[in-house]
Amino acid sequence: MSRVLFLLAVGLIGIVLCHVSPPMVNGRPRGGLVASDSDPEGPSSEDKYMVYSNITQLVDHFSNGTNTATWRQFYNKTVGYVFLMIGGEGSISVTNGDKWVRHEAETMMTWAAEFGAAAFQVEHRFYGSKDFSPIGDQTTNSLKLLTIDQALADIKEFITQMNALYFPKDKPIWITFGGSYPGSLSAWFRETYPEMTAGAVSSSSAVHVFVDYYGYAINTEKTYRTVSDSCGDVIKRAFQSLVQKAYDGTASRTLLKQKFNLCEDFDDTKLSKSVQFFFQTVYGYFQGINQYTGDNRNNATRNGLGVPAACNILNNGTLGDEITRVVKVMDFYDSWYPIQKGCRANNYTAFIQTYSDTTMPDDDTISTRSWIWQTCTELGYYQTTDGGNGGIFGSTVPLDFFADQCIDLFGPEYTLDNTFKLVDQVRTKYGGADAYRGTNVCFPNGSFDPWQDLGHKSNNTNNNVDSWLIDGTAHCADMYPARDSDNQSLKDARQRIHDHLKRWLSDAQAIRQGSSGEN
Repeated sequence: MSRVLFLLAVGLIGIVLCHVSPPMVNGRPRGGLVASDSDPEGPSSEDKYMVYSNITQLVDHFSNGTNTATWRQFYNKTVGYVFLMIGGEGSISVTNGDKWVRHEAETMMTWAAEFGAAAFQVEHRFYGSKDFSPIGDQTTNSLKLLTIDQALADIKEFITQMNALYFPKDKPIWITFGGSYPGSLSAWFRETYPEMTAGAVSSSSAVHVFVDYYGYAINTEKTYRTVSDSCGDVIKRAFQSLVQKAYDGTASRTLLKQKFNLCEDFDDTKLSKSVQFFFQTVYGYFQGINQYTGDNRNNATRNGLGVPAACNILNNGTLGDEITRVVKVMDFYDSWYPIQKGCRANNYTAFIQTYSDTTMPDDDTISTRSWIWQTCTELGYYQTTDGGNGGIFGSTVPLDFFADQCIDLFGPEYTLDNTFKLVDQVRTKYGGADAYRGTNVCFPNGSFDPWQDLGHKSNNTNNNVDSWLIDGTAHCADMYPARDSDNQSLKDARQRIHDHLKRWLSDAQAIRQGSSGEN
């Protein structure tokens, strides 16, 4: 019988190649799109109030009885009202992922205290440790059980078991929360199992799954140019110069290796892929800086890691030429997120070798392999630069860079055509951004968030679906602890979500009390 871990926290009321993980992999930074905070603002719940436990889940919810194997899912626990933070993209553990219920200043936890709600956090299948995994490995065959449908069924079973375990004599009212991919799950769960919850908050979610998402690069450029148009020009000239140097012979590439502190030489036998990998790394730094600019995500973003600081460096001609200033920006980023081995990854073969490991050896390998699998089979989300040569990043990271990963990691049948087909099926099933069918859902997105074009943007008053852009904020900004210095638009957004919660809970409470009265 296979096993998996799930966390419940209760808030109060060939050759050996050295691989260094790039800053971003398919749009996912190290630790996940909604990662932990090692030094949170505000109080944290004491260990005695945190309950870590597990429940038994079916490995396959849709086998029609032919597969009855089970696994233990890890969850995080703390009446009438229950708030559930949905996991995804990374593990939940005492050292990082439990922040959404441990840190009392996180937005959901402040509302849990106000409304007297129990607070749970649940881990996503195939993102926990090996001991708490449906199968205990990440072979391609095993990963076929890593699907959106299975994850949603896991959440349904989780709520059912928590109701039986903690609220056997009550009819609790559940609200789901999530940001980024888990935000999409929050919306899709509300759409798929509306009887299980009263509403859903879906922060910065990319529900309009899409394969060639060059809009990410376009939106990233918009943010840099909004802060400083000249900053965007510097990036553009730097990338143009880098393209010339990358294809100007081995000696030129050797100089790039030295300049960018790369761990490995460029692979001249696979030059195109090697150069693409290099540009994905450099582009990844600009992605990571933009995606969380201004957010109260962690110490780095609280203390200036964002587009304005990057542009200050890029616009400072005394630091050197444009390429030198790009390196300075990367060094600035690494001062907050130190790179492994003291150098930057520059070998596609080593990357594939690392994430071909199916034994679940560590959190990074587990989470990254699962994330790439999901992008190959259901999500897409490839942040290409295919918007045209007019963009500041050129055409340096094409679609085939991502498509080849699917084949190289999972097998020859995982072609680009296959990815297009599977992603289209998901978009059709859940309606994407244009035909979403859920009710009582909030879709806040940030105006600086490069994912915004895949978000839900159209209000549907008949279904009580409220979608809006939060001016001057980036990815999942509404989820993080509030600050006096927050933009008024962000303060207003939190109040807007709060007002929806209050109405959903009140309406559901009236229905529950009416039902109890009838009995």
